[in-house]
Amino acid sequence: MLQNETVRAKELIKLARAAIGGDEVLSKIQTITAKGKYNRFVKYLSVQSPKKVEEKQKALPGKMKFEFALPDKFRRRVTGARLRGFDYSFAQVVSGAEAWRDPPLRPMSSNRDRRLIDVGDVERTAFIQATSAKQESSYLSIGWLMLTLPGYPLEMSYLGPYQLGAEKTHAIIAEGTSGFRFTLLLDTKTYALVALAISFVEEIQPVVLVEAAGFFSRKFMQETFARARAERKARAKPPQPYEMLIRFSDRRSVNGAMLPFRITTTLNGEVVEEMTMSEFEINRRVNLKKFAGPPEPPSEPPPEPKD
Repeated sequence: MLQNETVRAKELIKLARAAIGGDEVLSKIQTITAKGKYNRFVKYLSVQSPKKVEEKQKALPGKMKFEFALPDKFRRRVTGARLRGFDYSFAQVVSGAEAWRDPPLRPMSSNRDRRLIDVGDVERTAFIQATSAKQESSYLSIGWLMLTLPGYPLEMSYLGPYQLGAEKTHAIIAEGTSGFRFTLLLDTKTYALVALAISFVEEIQPVVLVEAAGFFSRKFMQETFARARAERKARAKPPQPYEMLIRFSDRRSVNGAMLPFRITTTLNGEVVEEMTMSEFEINRRVNLKKFAGPPEPPSEPPPEPKD
């Protein structure tokens, strides 16, 4: 990393902080509590009979609550809906160098027999959940306050100008541990953060659901499920490059800090999530017991839901 690129990145970050209130205002923030509602847009294939297949999109509603106790405690509670089945709710927590998910996911087996779990699987699953919590908290901490997490430091380097649609931006690359890498895009006129860009290669398979309404013969249902399996196989793709863009907009003054009341996430240009914040509160009391430590991971798979 060249020294002048690092220095330029620091200069731009200082200007970005000035654009959202400045060090005098931001340094007085001890806690931030917030809440918002979001829609997650999911495209899927609806298999309704052996011969009828439709492409659909559904908006799945949810809500989030946030509690930040600066400088190093971050908590996000997510409640949302699935295409099918029960709603879900979990929290991602960062406390200093520690991070976890509450409730934790059951350890993911690395054995061919998925029922077998060893110590390595437990540690690997905990690491994945901790890393995810740190990365999600980093996006929000930078998106709101242009602050990095003390327990998950990032190195910044200036990349140069970048055209984001009709907007001209300055691009700064941020790099951390575990391959964490993304780009900050700052407005060239105001220097406020416009968006975060995350590039990755992944195997994202299509969602295929059987939605046969009514009562049908066993043969009909067997053929319908066979069509669903055939569609999954035909539409499967190898790993593809993707770019996720988290855009922060509708900034409003909250105790002098310009905080974003809208967060829009796109994947390769398509909106996949849109969140509207209903409120931000500065320096409201936060219960620090929520950051005491991670819960014990479940050792057994959860019971199957009853109809």
